[in-house]
Amino acid sequence: MTKQKGILVIAHGSRNNKWVRLIEESVAKVDTSLPIEIGYLELVEGKSIPEGVKQLEAAGVEEIYVIPYFVCSGSTHLEEIKYALGLIKEPKVDTHLELIKPKATILWGDPMDDHPLIMELLADRLSTLSKDASKESLFLVGHGSDQQDFQSIWQVTLERMCSQLKETFGFTHASYGTILPDTVTQSAKKLSENTDSHLVVVPLFLSEGFYTSTKIPEKLREADIHYSYDGKTYLPHPLINEWLQLKVKQYE
Repeated sequence: MTKQKGILVIAHGSRNNKWVRLIEESVAKVDTSLPIEIGYLELVEGKSIPEGVKQLEAAGVEEIYVIPYFVCSGSTHLEEIKYALGLIKEPKVDTHLELIKPKATILWGDPMDDHPLIMELLADRLSTLSKDASKESLFLVGHGSDQQDFQSIWQVTLERMCSQLKETFGFTHASYGTILPDTVTQSAKKLSENTDSHLVVVPLFLSEGFYTSTKIPEKLREADIHYSYDGKTYLPHPLINEWLQLKVKQYE
């Protein structure tokens, strides 16, 4: 007998209402006959991950497909969430999350990483920022992690992204910096000095917030370099909705 399916989109959460609204609007656009809920890791009252699971189970769902609405597999939060859902016995990081003990079977999906639709989205962002790639260097900024096992995943992903976008646009060089560990200022300055080029900077963040509007601009100003940066994030780009829709269709 086929199990009743449902979908749980898991996002980090924010005190910033615009951040949350962009997530909510994105999920609302998904075309599916299956029950779908959003569960936030923190900061959004009444819409926690346990509450999302509870809502789906109350609707008769016996198998929950989890879509992590996260930029990179290197996020330590994903480890915490897997633990809370009972997918791993011991997390590699400290967590305040308690076991949810869902009755439904949990299936885990992949986050965004360098999926072709994400790379297409970044290319679109760059097409408005880049004026002459032959005289510019690409600089990506990701959240990163202060846990080495997870930072190595960030590094591999960022390197793949840099390589693909450099080839696509013909940038002279491509590199990246992270919030954790704090390498944005140092890495941007090094790239600028070594290449004597104008930097085109793109943030790898799901939605606008403190990092994209305040933290990254501060770090770039400290580097004292020539750069272009507009702070635009993945949302509300329509390709994010395409990615989410594709994940749902693959499960259905």
